[in-house]
Amino acid sequence: MVSSTNYNVAINPNISSAVGVSNTMKVSSQPQKKEEQIVVKNAKIKYSKIKPSDKYRVYGEWNKDYAYKITKEITNSKEISELRSRYKLITFKNPISTVQYLNHCYKIDFIESPQRYQGAGTKAVKTVLERSLADKDTQGRIVVNAEIIDGRTSPAGFFYKLGFRFTDKNMNDKMDEWLRQKTLVNAPKLTGMMYLPKEHINKVMLYGENLL
Repeated sequence: MVSSTNYNVAINPNISSAVGVSNTMKVSSQPQKKEEQIVVKNAKIKYSKIKPSDKYRVYGEWNKDYAYKITKEITNSKEISELRSRYKLITFKNPISTVQYLNHCYKIDFIESPQRYQGAGTKAVKTVLERSLADKDTQGRIVVNAEIIDGRTSPAGFFYKLGFRFTDKNMNDKMDEWLRQKTLVNAPKLTGMMYLPKEHINKVMLYGENLL
């Protein structure tokens, strides 16, 4: 699944893109958070826990259990003040701003596997999922940012085959088209935040059992 090269993932809390190249995926999170590390069959994976209080901002279409929205009126900007002054004789409604933040979830920051297609990387992800399922806050929620940093490869194919999905439908359509190919090489060079839908949890837990 994951080769012995490196996936580096740089995560910006205000940009919903990030992650990857080759066999090791390394992701740096927003303000440094406490990371947990797991080693499974020579594969190493690191993850951290995101809490609502972290205000980890995200974009795109998210399942309701993954992200929560905050909507408020914009009242204190220079532009709004100028409009209100210009149209003072007209009832002026303040524009509405809506932002999304991640709910409780685990975020994969780094994954390294010594060999491709031996199932170790998959097993490492399963282990994180088991911990997320056992956590009463996260309840199986996992996210990862996918970013191409070497100009050649993306870890999106690895995570998509496991059951992770982008928050952009068009990107998922491209990945589905790639999966229909007989030879699954050169995954689309797509970047962005990916998450594991609840309905795909069993797919991850059962994936590649014959390899392990």
